[in-house]
Amino acid sequence: MSARGVFWIARANLRADRRGALLNATAACVGAAALVFILALGMGVSQAARRMFPADARLVEVIPAGVALGGVLGGGRLDDAAVARLGRLPGVEQAWPRLSLRVPVAASRPPTGLDYNWPPGMTLQIPVVGVAPGLVQADVRAGRAFADPGPGGGPIPVLLSRRLLEVYDKTIAPAWNVRRLPPGLSIVGLQLPVRVGFSIVPQKTEDRVYEARLELAGLSDRVPLYMLAMPLDTVRRLHREYGKPDAGYTQVTLLARRPDDVPAIMAAVRRMGFSVDEGERSAAERVGTVVAVTTGALALLAGVMCALAALAIAQSLSASVRGRTREIAVLEAVGAAPADVRAVVLAEAALVGLVGGAVGTALAVVAARIADAAAARALPDFPFRPDTFFALPPWLVVLGGAVPAAAAVLGALAPAAFAARIDPARTLS
Repeated sequence: MSARGVFWIARANLRADRRGALLNATAACVGAAALVFILALGMGVSQAARRMFPADARLVEVIPAGVALGGVLGGGRLDDAAVARLGRLPGVEQAWPRLSLRVPVAASRPPTGLDYNWPPGMTLQIPVVGVAPGLVQADVRAGRAFADPGPGGGPIPVLLSRRLLEVYDKTIAPAWNVRRLPPGLSIVGLQLPVRVGFSIVPQKTEDRVYEARLELAGLSDRVPLYMLAMPLDTVRRLHREYGKPDAGYTQVTLLARRPDDVPAIMAAVRRMGFSVDEGERSAAERVGTVVAVTTGALALLAGVMCALAALAIAQSLSASVRGRTREIAVLEAVGAAPADVRAVVLAEAALVGLVGGAVGTALAVVAARIADAAAARALPDFPFRPDTFFALPPWLVVLGGAVPAAAAVLGALAPAAFAARIDPARTLS
């Protein structure tokens, strides 16, 4: 028999037993809906977590150990010699030092060129870290330089974290009762007037205070969330101007050649007497683990539901085949082979599974949209809140129809084998 003929007979059989076909399709529908909904939710939450913690899988942050180890690289001090040795570790492609600015910098006026309701009398202390240009060069806007302009050489280029803009709009601006940044506004190129050497704590204000300007050269995820990054040479120059002693680097960022090299690099760093800052990486891994375990457990439950649907289809088809033994015998008497009879029963199961899976997938998509709408109304506008908590790639939609169909066909193997063994002569006699 041709495939067209097989499916024509299978469809006619299902139409004759509408009630049984509907019950079987409902079982497949529930399993498919649960599977698609759970997997879409797990992937959507994982994407939201990656927005909150955009950790680079190839970066290792080295910091001085809490307790210095005597005799190991100057007692755990991150100096130029230590940076060079860290850069020569197996698997390390590049090493970039960071140095926190120990000279206070404060802003009392809004950025130039931006209509901003700066609260009168408000002074904002700005934490600054100096970074090597190579660490953030890919994030510097084209046409702008990220280098020390020198004394009196113009505005100092700085970078800030992309995430800080969202934190500002969702938490800082409402708390301070100031305007949010307009949507689509490019703040790259804005200049912020600051006072170098001034601190909101009078005892920490330097003897020399002068006016300067900071110019935003770009946005980078490699900048700490609540800090500005300026060229490392600028931080060193300011330390020399204010007589700050060189106490070594605050941190060294290592770039691994491959993500697989990171564990070995971290172990080598600890053997050298330093520590590894796993703040955001650890948080991202913990969130990812919780989401993966929860999604896996719920997906397993959805798989069990699909298996139960397969058992229900198997039971229903077994009863249906036993009730149609004379029809099957007539079909074989007029020329149908046992393989054709087996194919008809499997086609019935596949049609039920496909229809149930398609309807279940559609219901899961609708439920996801309803859940997103409900979350948008119920949840506050917190930072990094995703537009959707569900990820629905095309392969997941295909999976929603394929899994119930495959489960139904597996469940129909035994009834199909029974149908193929029917003896037309004995049955018709």
